[in-house]
Amino acid sequence: MILFAAIRPPSGVIKAASRLQKGVPGARWSALEKLHITVGYFGDVPDALAEELDAELARKPLPSMELTLRGMGHFGRAEPHQIHLKLEDNSGLDKLHAHCRRVARTLKIPMEARKFRPHLTLAYLKPFPDLEKLAKYEQRHAETEIGPFLVDQFGLYSSWQQTRGPNRYALEATYPLIG
Repeated sequence: MILFAAIRPPSGVIKAASRLQKGVPGARWSALEKLHITVGYFGDVPDALAEELDAELARKPLPSMELTLRGMGHFGRAEPHQIHLKLEDNSGLDKLHAHCRRVARTLKIPMEARKFRPHLTLAYLKPFPDLEKLAKYEQRHAETEIGPFLVDQFGLYSSWQQTRGPNRYALEATYPLIG
């Protein structure tokens, strides 16, 4: 099963982010129930190892934190394929990501090697998006700020491929962030 660790922002943050989901032709806007901030992507994990992953993620409680979404961005230099809200730098978020990496390394679960760039995905783009409209959209929302908001837990999610439409996510476990 495909597993990832993520933060689900509070409903007020989701609602504020949803107001930005318009104005880009060819964008497939993410459903509100799927908006999250990934802190660790584990990939395809066998069921037996998933139980160990759950136990290890729960083993060391980390402190709660306040996050702020600020500004707009996209992934894909030559051909943008995704639009997201950026997060302000946050040492607590970096520590949570490092915790997920340590757990994966302990269990010999290979994780992506790319640099951690925390974000909240708003949409995926169809091939060959209108770059001018995308640039205008990002400029219009460059000063967007949502937060700060308290994060006092994160979750382990599974992702299930659907025959049609986007993947389905299921919350498998939650882990408190203390303090």
